Amino acid sequence: MPFYVIHMGEVKCHFVPIIFRQLFICLLLAFGSRFANAQSPYSFCGPELIQYTKQMYGAYNQNWGVAQNRKTRFLYFANSKGLLEFDGSSWKVYELPRKQRVRSVAVDEEGRIYTGALGEFGYWFPNEQGKLVYHSLVTLIREQAFRNEEIWNIVITPQGVLFQSFAFIYRYQQGKVQLLQPPATVLFVHKVRSRLFLEVLEKGLFELQGDQYRFIEGSAFLGRETVNTILPIGDQDILIGTERALYRYDGKTFRPFNAQINDFMQRNRLNRGLLIGPGLYAFGTLLNGVLIATADGRIQYHFNQKNGLQNNTVLSMCQDGDHNLWVGLDKGIGLINLSSPIHYFIDHADDLGTVYDMARYGDNLYLGTNQGVYYKPLSRASEPFRLISGTQGQVWDLAVVDNQLLCGHNKGTFRIEGTQAQLLSDITGGWVLGRLKNYPDKLIQGTYTSLCIYQKDGHGKWVFSHKVDGFSAPVRQLDEDGAGNVWVNKAANQGLQRLRLSTDLRRIEDSKTYTDAELHSPVLNLCRIQNRVVITSTKGLLVYDAQHDRFVPAQTAYPWAESTIRKIFPMPDSTLFLLRQDGSVGWTRPQGQVSSDIPLKTNQWVEDFEKIVPLDSEYIALCRENGFALLPRTELHHLGDSVPKPVIRTVTSVDDPSVSYTFQGTSMVPQLSFSYTQSNLLISFCTPYYTQPVKYSYWLENSMKTWSSYGPGQQKEFNNLPPGKYIFHLKSNLNPQESLLTFEVQPPWYWNAWSKLLYLFLLLGLCWFFYQLHLRRVAVQQNRVQKKLERKLRQQEERSQRKIILLQKEQLEQSIIQKSEELANSTMALIQKNELLAQLKEELNRAKARSGSRLPGDDFQRINTLIDNNISSEQDWKLFESNFNKVHEQFLKHLLEKYPDLGQGDLKLAAYLRMNLSTKEIAQLLNITHRSVELKRYRLRKKLDLDGDTNLSEFMIKY
Repeated sequence: MPFYVIHMGEVKCHFVPIIFRQLFICLLLAFGSRFANAQSPYSFCGPELIQYTKQMYGAYNQNWGVAQNRKTRFLYFANSKGLLEFDGSSWKVYELPRKQRVRSVAVDEEGRIYTGALGEFGYWFPNEQGKLVYHSLVTLIREQAFRNEEIWNIVITPQGVLFQSFAFIYRYQQGKVQLLQPPATVLFVHKVRSRLFLEVLEKGLFELQGDQYRFIEGSAFLGRETVNTILPIGDQDILIGTERALYRYDGKTFRPFNAQINDFMQRNRLNRGLLIGPGLYAFGTLLNGVLIATADGRIQYHFNQKNGLQNNTVLSMCQDGDHNLWVGLDKGIGLINLSSPIHYFIDHADDLGTVYDMARYGDNLYLGTNQGVYYKPLSRASEPFRLISGTQGQVWDLAVVDNQLLCGHNKGTFRIEGTQAQLLSDITGGWVLGRLKNYPDKLIQGTYTSLCIYQKDGHGKWVFSHKVDGFSAPVRQLDEDGAGNVWVNKAANQGLQRLRLSTDLRRIEDSKTYTDAELHSPVLNLCRIQNRVVITSTKGLLVYDAQHDRFVPAQTAYPWAESTIRKIFPMPDSTLFLLRQDGSVGWTRPQGQVSSDIPLKTNQWVEDFEKIVPLDSEYIALCRENGFALLPRTELHHLGDSVPKPVIRTVTSVDDPSVSYTFQGTSMVPQLSFSYTQSNLLISFCTPYYTQPVKYSYWLENSMKTWSSYGPGQQKEFNNLPPGKYIFHLKSNLNPQESLLTFEVQPPWYWNAWSKLLYLFLLLGLCWFFYQLHLRRVAVQQNRVQKKLERKLRQQEERSQRKIILLQKEQLEQSIIQKSEELANSTMALIQKNELLAQLKEELNRAKARSGSRLPGDDFQRINTLIDNNISSEQDWKLFESNFNKVHEQFLKHLLEKYPDLGQGDLKLAAYLRMNLSTKEIAQLLNITHRSVELKRYRLRKKLDLDGDTNLSEFMIKY
């Protein structure tokens, strides 16, 4: 390859011997970065390109400068709206006091963020609350003409910070600003190693040494060009880039760098350059994006608007601490993920369709898409993928078996040799194909309708043999367990089925279907791990227990068996790739833990047809909607090694937003204190890692019982926290290290130490008061109880007395009743006696009349006298009166007291009337006639002065 040397105005052509050029390339590859992979068969794949639009970062389109704070790892952009900050989770814009466009940005080792604008430059630095505050340095400048100058470039040197416009260069050091007047109009100051170079228009290249400018001999021709970049190359040389060409300067002569690259720059105008690795450069152009090339001029990657950039005009570039390239564009921001071992092939023109499967066969790479089978020679990286004739249509499966490439197609099954396809079977829908373990010379295939068997012909080629009888169903997945059973996962959620094939593989001897009801959910994926059948479902992972013929949870057998796993992809070396429900991917070994997540975009999978393919012994491919991703096997153990631990970014009181604390990444987070009115806190956090989505888990001591599950949220609000001390723990899925935040919610003024002491005394006083009150209440209660007992005793005594009186009354009444009965009995006895005597007397007189004078008269008289004496015996009356008074309580006495004129006969009549005796009975008692009784009644009525309507007997009874 020829190169040119410019010396003393002459252009001379030299040819380097081929052997020295090849030796130089080998040395470059040996000591270059891992991205200098031109010898890789997949060199046409490139690093991931991540785009940030103005809608995402919330500022203007143009980004004139990019810088990173190496301590916090935060990114800063000189945006037309202001200083743009990105911490990995959120964007924030800081505007200048006069809202000028920020044209340049740089960050020193102390974390000061220097910016330049129209008539303005200064630095940003966090205040006590952690918020960036701007400190202008314009007050230290005397030149009035500076007000019309824009600071386009800032260079940080050991001797101070240089702020540069096209007319002025100022050095800021130790609080002072010094003017370094350039020889004429300048473009940009460039720092190369420890030297400072700049172009002076119409004069050439100068070196700034202290306060002096030294002209570089032989650089006068550069004064007529626009020098936009000066970079180190080799051990001592420098690479000078103008708008139209690159030159290498060895201290004596200037030589064109590379004809191919110079031709590219001639057409696309170089604007920025950056050394991004040992012997690796990035060049930003005004018309055609970013070019990444090696020190010997080989172009590795080219990013422009056609393959992903938002805009072709590159205004600025910066390499971050993870060796990724940030590109500030005239429209948006781009991030070229150079640190990731994963490279991508993206079908930007959508010529190939959706990739369903891949295979490397011979020197070609084959893609199975919804449009057919495409191939690409790996030895010719610049050639595009081409369609194999006859394979147009949906391709489901590509499998290399015994050095033969078989293709499962919507039309049937093909064998592909080079660029030719031969149809082996017209049974449609070859979904999956695999070798039978117990029959290594046979292949079994699942199709839209059946199971098919393939075997080798006499030339050792795979050919279709027959369909398996007794089975008819669409088979999306199949596998074989250690016992020789064939397991099939049927399409359309028709269930999982275990089959036992006959020895000639022509029919089904035995089968069993495991329904969704038995498995408690539909089967998402079927695979074999260590000869055991494992299925994934919405309920988690299940492993087949052959002893009990059932599926059991897989957590006991495999420690990595998360419930969120959707599919498992076993690799030939026993590596397992785990696809989760959210689209993220991790990898592990059968008896290991999940080692790391693979940094992939989660929204690029072919939904429901995800595929991870081992291409060869070094690379693994992951099929995507518009291409594929390529992962080197050797890099699996290094994924996520450089991910920092999460950063607690801000703590804000929701009730009082003015109370807010901001933390700058690596700064120590102090213990915070909030009043009780600020107990609703919003904690935001981030991870300054820009190439992979981060998930977080947190735990607040004294408020939460355990860690939260991992989620993409970047902030957490805690409401109504009671007074006390808290420790907020934070970790991410990419780094298990914890970040801690200690804070305290102060109690209200009425619950501090002094108020508690006062409350204690008040409490003691209240206790003493209530104790005294209690004693008083006890005394009152005792008195009340005593009175109650006394009253109760009196009541009991009264009740007892009443009971006694009642008993006495009852006894009296019984006695009266008894005496009344005795009185009545005695009275009746008297009546009966008198009646008997009267009858005797009457019978005696009747007998005397019948006998005449036969009986002596004296005897009759004596008997009559005796009878008369017994009829009206005074003794009977006294006995009657005594009994009567006992019953009627001295009725006769009271009657006599009221009516003293009553005689003895009147009293007898009154007594007999009270007993309610009839006139006949009274007549017999008194031994008188009825007429005499009526006469006595009449006389008694007169003495009692009773009128004629009053019944005498009733009067006596009621009296």
